[in-house]
Amino acid sequence: MKKILIPTDFSNEANNAAELARNLASKFSAQLIFLHSIEVTSSESINASGAPSNFDSYADSMLVHESIKRANEEMKTLLDASTFQGLEVSQIIKIGSPFSHIYEAIEEDGVDFVVMGTKGASGLSEVLIGSNTEKVVRRAKCPVLTVKEEVGESVFNSMVYATNMGEHEGGVITTLKEIQEAYNSKIYMVWVNTPNNFKADRITKAMLQDFATKHSLENYEVHVFNDVIEEDGIRHFADEVDAGMIVMGTSSHTGLSRIIRGSIAEDMVNHAKRPVLTVTMKI
Repeated sequence: MKKILIPTDFSNEANNAAELARNLASKFSAQLIFLHSIEVTSSESINASGAPSNFDSYADSMLVHESIKRANEEMKTLLDASTFQGLEVSQIIKIGSPFSHIYEAIEEDGVDFVVMGTKGASGLSEVLIGSNTEKVVRRAKCPVLTVKEEVGESVFNSMVYATNMGEHEGGVITTLKEIQEAYNSKIYMVWVNTPNNFKADRITKAMLQDFATKHSLENYEVHVFNDVIEEDGIRHFADEVDAGMIVMGTSSHTGLSRIIRGSIAEDMVNHAKRPVLTVTMKI
């Protein structure tokens, strides 16, 4: 973990993410990169300096100028906080799509961890719109930690690792171990039994134990939890053990395959009150 990206809109959720990122940067001696994206309706009419390229876009240009000024002020206030003293911190302010800028930072700037705030979503907005956070969780090639509420360092003390014991979970295990080593975390491995995907507890616990041994996990427990829906089971189990966060793998499926499969990771990001750490599995 060398470069941590924190996309921010200066909301409470983004500030909560910034504090968690600060804690990680202190533990891992990582660089913090704060990114703020200014979305405008007609960015194609505005040149790189923010000046209008035609008369019709003058109002947009003035709005962009004001937004840039306000963003710089907000960023200065954020980064001047004493909590970031002694850390390597940089900032990026860009015009355009937040998701595009986040993806660009991961692909081109060597970002290897993302921490971002999210308000979550539900109902029709979740189905039709989807959030920038969901897009990042789905497509990022590095771990993404999403945060809603204000949390402290104790959030790293215990982690629920929701696993299907697949052969593609190596990246999830690596990230899990890195955090565990830094914070001496307890890991609660869990398999969720559902009516459509049920295995006997005795068999499943043995499989979980074999999986943990294969990957040389330490300071862990194995559990089987029964629920109607896997997503609900993970959240309810995390409540039961009072875990600090939830960790799980996700895939980068898009289009029809994603609609058919759904995405438990994206649902978890939307609905879980705890921080959720997702790691894209290479399938």
